[in-house]
Amino acid sequence: MSHLRPALKNLDPVSPDRRPDYRRDRLRAAFVTSLVAMATGVSPVDISSRTRNRAEAARARQIAMYLSHISFEWPLTRVGAAFGRDRTTAGYACHRVEDLRDDADFDAHLSVMEACLKYVPQVHVA
Repeated sequence: MSHLRPALKNLDPVSPDRRPDYRRDRLRAAFVTSLVAMATGVSPVDISSRTRNRAEAARARQIAMYLSHISFEWPLTRVGAAFGRDRTTAGYACHRVEDLRDDADFDAHLSVMEACLKYVPQVHVA
């Protein structure tokens, strides 16, 4: 089995030469959703809802999409797919959150969440 280890390293789902693993992306999106839920007080169920919901839930969902785009360096199509939305919705969310970063308090709050996501474990094939 040890002769397979170099080949297995090439199977990392975040490598740019592979197609995304959508199941794993959805798990990461759920992780980000949980982080945003803790930081905003909006339930993960409301954030993940397929309906428009309350303004607070929509904003929390936009934050989660933005954080996935920035932290995982996912293209908007991948962000949208991970959150069950399309590319244009993900793009709109990222623009909205980027505009909100002009507020110093919001920016500081978002920076803390970004810092948390820097330490999300990557898939490691041993």
